[in-house]
Amino acid sequence: MNLKKQRRMGKHVQWVVLLSFFTSGMFSQENPKNIGLTKPQPTITLPVTKGAYQESVRKIKTEPRTQLLKVKDNEYIISNGWEMIEALNVNKNGKEISEDINTKKWYNATVPGTVLTTLVDQGVYPDPYFGLNNLAIPDSLSRMDWWYRTSFSRPQKSMGKKVWLLLNGINYTSNVWLNGTHLGDVKGAFIRGEYDITALLQDTNHLAIHILPPPHPGIPHESSSLSPRGPNGGQLCQDGPTFISSEGWDWMPGIRDRNIGIWQDVRLKTTGAARIIDPQVITDLPLPDTSFARINIKTEIECFVPDDYIMEIELDGKQLSKKLKLVSGKQEIILTPSDFRNLKMKDPELWWPNGYGDQNLYSIKMTLRNSKSGLEDRKTVRFGVRELSYEFAVSDKDVDFQRIDFNPIDAFTIKEEALFDPLNHVAYKSDIVLPTLHQGVELNMFDKLEGDNPYLVIKVNGQPIFCKGGNWGMDDAMKRVSRERLEPYFKLHKDANYTMIRNWTGESTEEVFYELADEYGLLVWNDFWMSTEGYNMPPADFGLFMTNATDVVKRFRNHPSIAIWCARNEGYAPKGLDKSLADLVAKEDGTRLYQSNSRYLNLRPSGPWNYIHDYSYLFKEHADGFSTEIGTQSFPTAESMKTMMAEEDLWPISEVWYYHDLHTGHQDYRAALIDDYAEAFSLEDYSKKAQMLNYVSHRGIFEAWNSRLWDDASGVLLWMTHPAWPSMIWQTYSWDYETYGAYYGAKKGCEPIHIQRNTNDGKVLVINTTLNEYKGLTASATAIDGSGSTLFEHKTNIGVNQNSKKDCFFFNIPDSFKLPEVYYIKLELTDRSGKMIADNFYWETINNNHKYYDFNIMDQVVVKAEGNHQISNGKLSGSIKVKNPSEAIALALKLNLRNSATNERILPAYFSDGYFSLLPGEEKVLFFECDKADLPDDLKITAEGYNVDSQTLIAW
Repeated sequence: MNLKKQRRMGKHVQWVVLLSFFTSGMFSQENPKNIGLTKPQPTITLPVTKGAYQESVRKIKTEPRTQLLKVKDNEYIISNGWEMIEALNVNKNGKEISEDINTKKWYNATVPGTVLTTLVDQGVYPDPYFGLNNLAIPDSLSRMDWWYRTSFSRPQKSMGKKVWLLLNGINYTSNVWLNGTHLGDVKGAFIRGEYDITALLQDTNHLAIHILPPPHPGIPHESSSLSPRGPNGGQLCQDGPTFISSEGWDWMPGIRDRNIGIWQDVRLKTTGAARIIDPQVITDLPLPDTSFARINIKTEIECFVPDDYIMEIELDGKQLSKKLKLVSGKQEIILTPSDFRNLKMKDPELWWPNGYGDQNLYSIKMTLRNSKSGLEDRKTVRFGVRELSYEFAVSDKDVDFQRIDFNPIDAFTIKEEALFDPLNHVAYKSDIVLPTLHQGVELNMFDKLEGDNPYLVIKVNGQPIFCKGGNWGMDDAMKRVSRERLEPYFKLHKDANYTMIRNWTGESTEEVFYELADEYGLLVWNDFWMSTEGYNMPPADFGLFMTNATDVVKRFRNHPSIAIWCARNEGYAPKGLDKSLADLVAKEDGTRLYQSNSRYLNLRPSGPWNYIHDYSYLFKEHADGFSTEIGTQSFPTAESMKTMMAEEDLWPISEVWYYHDLHTGHQDYRAALIDDYAEAFSLEDYSKKAQMLNYVSHRGIFEAWNSRLWDDASGVLLWMTHPAWPSMIWQTYSWDYETYGAYYGAKKGCEPIHIQRNTNDGKVLVINTTLNEYKGLTASATAIDGSGSTLFEHKTNIGVNQNSKKDCFFFNIPDSFKLPEVYYIKLELTDRSGKMIADNFYWETINNNHKYYDFNIMDQVVVKAEGNHQISNGKLSGSIKVKNPSEAIALALKLNLRNSATNERILPAYFSDGYFSLLPGEEKVLFFECDKADLPDDLKITAEGYNVDSQTLIAW
């Protein structure tokens, strides 16, 4: 590790940061408290490993071979064949580099991918996710510029056509050259670059892209026991639109290149004398009627040869066409059901969030033809038939409080500009404010509602959606965001019964993210690239910010999953940006709410983010309204820990734990672990006890909001459900897909049909967040001792309406019953036939003192199992029935799929339940599946629990 070189750079870096700070025009406007580090932290505070740093082995360069992979609509991805080099190591300019040159000393480059991804893939640096390897990578990567290049052949059948170069995402600034000609520059991580390269094309073409880093990369804080938590970002926040957390946050370290590079794919596209640009499909339902949908299509067309054209539309097996007389330049074309009856879709299959219905998706094929020369362009747009609307309270000049139903399609038809004024908000009660209306906007534009609930409710197809899920700080800390890598995370979210993901500060803004959200039914709360007002620095270039934001809205507005465009995390957009963003959403989207602030504005305050030992506090003090952030610690499993660091650093708590985000509130978490389950004597023991805390705390958050469903509680998002790298803190599963107690606790609390007992008052209630009504159910509660014997029970017959909760009874054991120190409460919800609809299991102590020490002396249990499986097209699925034949409770059972030969976990693997308990004689059927195509020949499923040593259940 070249730490000496990094330290020599420190003085230079310090002056750069100070100069950036004092010359920032925006500093004076908001006076942020956090400008980041102005110099590297003292060496004595850096973490130190007890083991050795991993060695990297430089790969031998291979001959680059470019492929043009045809995808859709006459588009080709320029795949493979990419090379990369430090700009300081190539003594040539863009004109020369974009010609035929010797690239023997260049790296084979990973595209799409960041600079660091290439350097790690090529063995220049070790895996930054392991141990303290990240410290072995110089931070100077973020202050260097780089060259990428590739060579490609002319696309097939492109003669006589226009050929376009499409850059789908480059961070931060790029100068683009082709065959010795400068095409232009792209600035900002989220804007596309598009160039007409027809006149420059040759049989063999040389593309060169010069990457320049953001001007304010900042200095990362390195977490350690002596300096456990840094300032949460810094200078890089000025450079939004970019990945502002790449400077380092309290859930990932500073990424050494700040994720610069060609992080999305590069394409070629062929068109004719006119082309279709960013079409939008708007689905308008006559709510509450959903028997038909009006499909409105609008698109920009750029024409190069004025003439007569025909736009052909194919939708749901029906076709229509429109004659167009196009002039040179860009023009907007609108097609509506008023002009084309086939755009009135009868009995559409609606798109619904997870748990409320199916995620039906349609495609519209748009073909532009010249009446003489034939095909000019083709676009396929995937969309869902769904309509968003919102309930919240506003304040107006004539009334202090009015709850309204805001339907953007209806409202923006009247006035296509910002309607609500969040900056001139009005205080309603402690920590909650209401927007006012902009001048010229009248309350009669909206349906007025009764009640005094100030909070936001998001509705899909007229139905209120209970928004439960979590935040993604970043999809992957190095922006490795292929569908293959991301899809398992989305499946895990769907299986956990979530309905929403928050794209925090827009760090995960890419096509595949929204595609997967569409397919898995996860609404997206989508932030732009700003963080905490008054703390983090605002963006320095509003114009740059708006050009990127405009392109993002136009590019992704057809995704049915996107529910909110939010300006900023924990604050309002600066005055010069807020109205511009709101107008942008009104004009270029027109179907969604623009939310200026992720807290206070019709929302709860964010937080807390620490472990709370008294779960009843959540019910009494936090469970109301809509919260975009609330979190608690979530410690990994021991096996996950072993993939994160060297054996020497695993136990006891080491500096590497701190570097992997062990900081905020971990003392309270560890104290609770000791207080509840006794001091741990090994990593395995610590993790086993931690999973119990993880399960109960995450279930408790969702059950607290469940307890007030629609009284005023409408949404709760964990901070966080998803880790950006191997982390020790906020997450429900590991970076490599291992599910923790937190995952299954959250999954239990988010069940669409759920039975629970409130921690604060003992009330048993049933939650139904589906659109089905349930009748003839029986809700029961049973108090049980350690042998499984019944101590006290109560049951009642109930029915529960759709999308509602049902209070059943209070289950508080009379004082006359003598309870053991530790006992259990089992809840069951069954139908008329006795079929289990939902269940729940709590461990309790007398006097609520949380002393579960008896768990440590429980009899060990060996469970039995039988199961079946099938493998088809590389997908494994099956069921397994697990039975407890002993006379003791089998506590907190977790199943894993493993390679029989090596005992290694196979990830991702999906199980229908985990950290579940079995009473003596009880059995449970679980379902499992694994999507990996390269499964080993011999597999097994293992189980382990608090009092169950790891054992093989079934093998094949």
